[in-house]
Amino acid sequence: MYDQLAVVEEEFSLRVVNQSGKLLVDSREVANMIGKRHTDLLRSIENYIQILENAKMRSQNFFVEDNYTTEGNNKAYKKYLLTRKGCDLVANKLNGEKGVLFTATYVTQFEEMEKQIQGEQEMLGNTYSQIKLLATGTIDLNNRVTSLEEKIETQLTIDYGQQRILEKSKAKRIYFLWGNEHVDREVHDSTRKLFGLLGRNLKDAFNVNSYRDILKKDFEEALNFINGWRPMV
Repeated sequence: MYDQLAVVEEEFSLRVVNQSGKLLVDSREVANMIGKRHTDLLRSIENYIQILENAKMRSQNFFVEDNYTTEGNNKAYKKYLLTRKGCDLVANKLNGEKGVLFTATYVTQFEEMEKQIQGEQEMLGNTYSQIKLLATGTIDLNNRVTSLEEKIETQLTIDYGQQRILEKSKAKRIYFLWGNEHVDREVHDSTRKLFGLLGRNLKDAFNVNSYRDILKKDFEEALNFINGWRPMV
């Protein structure tokens, strides 16, 4: 019983292949299923093709010409790959049990392959959606980081280390000017007055209440201001 079942399953097997998005079956398998010689089926298919083309219809939507080789023989033999429409044409001329079984088999196989493709497309769509969501999240994060960096640049004031650098630079500049007599000592009679003047000039230049309020982005400019500073009088 099981051997007979295996023979029946083999006799009525039909593989649907996906070739560049087009679902096709091999004419050799179709011939085997309907109990027809392959050469006779080819002749019938070519007759269908002639009728279709005479009617200005695209025969490629029904039958795709192809070839095959047999083991130990490099000679190419003609075959056709049938679309679902092509199977419909062949089935339309069939009567009896084999015609019914062929129709039932190819309809089932095409539907299963279509479901498989649809499932793969849905999975691909879900994967794409996840990637898109991840990409959107990444872009949003990058935008937030950029915004934060801009905020730091435009709003964050100098840190303690930078404050100390400015203080030392002020002292160095003032003692250089004082020691090399680059100031009018009748007007500026002490380094203390120079410190006060430089401090005021620095705050005015950067529009702050204290040099500690100078923005980080202006640190280098403030340092250059100090190193090039000289009292107006």
